[in-house]
Amino acid sequence: MAKTDAGGPEGPDGWPVVGNTFQFARDPFAFYERCADFGDVVPYEVGGMTFYLVTHPEDIERVLSTDHRKFEKGAFQREQLSGVLGEGLLTSEGERWREQRQRIQPTFGPEKIDSYVEVMTDCAQQAGRRWWDGRQIAVDDEMRRITVQILARSLFGTDISDHVETIADAMGDIGAQAEAPAATALLPEWLPTPWDRRAQRGVDAIDGVIEDLIERRRGDAEGRDDLLSTLLVAHDDGEITRGTLRDQLVTFLLAGHETTSLALTYTWYLLAENPAVRERLHDEIDDVLGDAVPTMADLGDLSYTEQVVTEAMRYYPPVHRVVREASEDVQLRGRAVEAGSILTMPQWIVHRDARWYDDPLKFRPERWVEDRDRPEYAYFPFGGGPRRCIGMRFAKLEAQLILATLARNFRLELVGDGGPLDLTSGVTASPTESVEMVPRVR
Repeated sequence: MAKTDAGGPEGPDGWPVVGNTFQFARDPFAFYERCADFGDVVPYEVGGMTFYLVTHPEDIERVLSTDHRKFEKGAFQREQLSGVLGEGLLTSEGERWREQRQRIQPTFGPEKIDSYVEVMTDCAQQAGRRWWDGRQIAVDDEMRRITVQILARSLFGTDISDHVETIADAMGDIGAQAEAPAATALLPEWLPTPWDRRAQRGVDAIDGVIEDLIERRRGDAEGRDDLLSTLLVAHDDGEITRGTLRDQLVTFLLAGHETTSLALTYTWYLLAENPAVRERLHDEIDDVLGDAVPTMADLGDLSYTEQVVTEAMRYYPPVHRVVREASEDVQLRGRAVEAGSILTMPQWIVHRDARWYDDPLKFRPERWVEDRDRPEYAYFPFGGGPRRCIGMRFAKLEAQLILATLARNFRLELVGDGGPLDLTSGVTASPTESVEMVPRVR
């Protein structure tokens, strides 16, 4: 067993030179679960780098919030993401990040987000018009289509429905790197693999979509206050470069829809697996909405709907880990963590920890009313601290409205026997296969 200078807890066995690389690559979720059995701060090695799995909410709060200046995104995460996202909001650090956040923040203010409600429900209704009773659908594709359209209309001020398939294919190409054999982690960076080349094809396709977006909106940004207009004006005024414009748009195009589309995919799946929960959801929606489309005024009365989404993001967190790098030597739970070490804080583990959740492998939305006595960072689907997801309120509102709008008229049934979903660990936790379901008109 691996030991650190601070003594226990022990970490998982590794091999000479490669450490835990192959164990991790074989099944990251199972590997995290195994590591968590050793304690709350557990060392492991992947690709020649030292990692620590950090799973206690107090430590996570310290890393992300109270002591956040001692931790940064770091070179590892930048290398993982910058090939796609460049130097956008998710990957930048320091003053560059603060300038970007300050420029973009007004787009995500409460009043501005509330103004997107009609767009959100309209896009959901358009999807419902495509659903036929008894005709099988790929619910993950359907949720992606809805959330991409919402993002484009609300944040970019345009309709990009003609690009949805291109975006979906590109994300599949980019995500293919997560499927590469573990041995590729040991190859030099200058040697591209077939998975690298496929990912680059996806990046090129996304760049094509971005160029089209910019051309569509060029010249009409003045007087508009959506995100794309804000960035175009900043570019035209010389405040940001063309590269920065591209990086921000790619960041929001990809990160701005993926979390919500996955959260909704998992919500529909879990509802189908738990008919009693689904029935209670439908009862609330019928009582509050009747035949009406949900509005902002209805959300306060759709409390169980909100709990369902919250519980789905606990059970299957789309963002399944947050990564930071220690910028100085620190102590976590009595263990010495050296500067340069990479800290992995997995929602996948923390959200299923029996210390914080009664019967954690049960989908039980009412737990969010019955049991509020848990640490704040026992649930962190959007990260935390100053770098908490800027679109958190947008995503939560969007998910609740889409679910309520579609569940007025449909229940979704499983194709097959159900059971735990098989997920791929990439930037997000995504299904390895399409999630097929059957809509039934209510």
